[in-house]
Amino acid sequence: MSKQTYITHIVQQVNKVTERCGAIFVYGENIDYGSRLSGLARGLTVNPAGRIQNVGNCELTHVGVGLGILLDGGQAALFGKQLDFLVLGLEQACDTFNFIRAYRPRSTWGSFTIFVIVCDQGYQGPQSSLNGAGDFASLINIPIYCLNGADDAAGVVDRHFASPGFRIICLSQRQFGAPALQVPAEWHAEDDSLFRYRSGDDATVVSLNFALRDSLDMNDTLVGAGVHSDVFHMNFVPGADLTAVLQSCRRTGKLVLLDDSKTVTKFGDILIAELSQSGADVEVLSFCRRGCRNEDYGANEDRFMPDHARALAFIRRA
Repeated sequence: MSKQTYITHIVQQVNKVTERCGAIFVYGENIDYGSRLSGLARGLTVNPAGRIQNVGNCELTHVGVGLGILLDGGQAALFGKQLDFLVLGLEQACDTFNFIRAYRPRSTWGSFTIFVIVCDQGYQGPQSSLNGAGDFASLINIPIYCLNGADDAAGVVDRHFASPGFRIICLSQRQFGAPALQVPAEWHAEDDSLFRYRSGDDATVVSLNFALRDSLDMNDTLVGAGVHSDVFHMNFVPGADLTAVLQSCRRTGKLVLLDDSKTVTKFGDILIAELSQSGADVEVLSFCRRGCRNEDYGANEDRFMPDHARALAFIRRA
């Protein structure tokens, strides 16, 4: 029996929710024929009360429809080809949802989830330049989850895919054909803003966006050299309680950040600011890209490759 891939595992987790959640409207461009969103929607099913609907090319309308269903107390899930296309729906996602937050009690909301691919495997045309989910979290101020491993994917989809409220769940196209990352989480926060995968006293390693595989690979190198670290993954959840990771940083005195997004602002900067403001004596090594050069918008591999030797030297430095 072949091992599950990253994408087949995630679709299986979605189907577990859609088979039991009652009436749900699942929609997107090419969701039920052709490439089925590059394989994202292949094998997708709903229960008899639900519906899968192919729709035309109008992201502003797509987001408005989902928010309308949320307002009516229903359940909707929009599947999208790439994060870039959500820019076309930002007016609805920001302004319409701000109106809902201001004037409609949360107890009356239904559920709206945007399930979207992030193009992060190299150049795929001019509309494949955005890979930073944190930017959208900042603009809309809603939870955004980046699915990295089998454990966090199962937990996030089960607890949030059809729950009341509005959120975005992002998938890494680079990992679609890779085996599902079968690394159990030792602990996770109630809101799934934090997952801890490894424990140690020498350093704190924090993954953001889709850098968990890289973080665990780095941790394997560190363990081979006798260095043991706490390894966390952070999602973009407004008002998240970061106590666990902040306490880890204060205990180890060394923070290594890995963020494969190409955004200028980083969610991990919150950690650095919190530690600085509290007067914590913590050294920081950041493997983070800050935006793009002009030449990065053409054909390129776009591969995030943190330096393991540099991390080891940083942690061992007195």
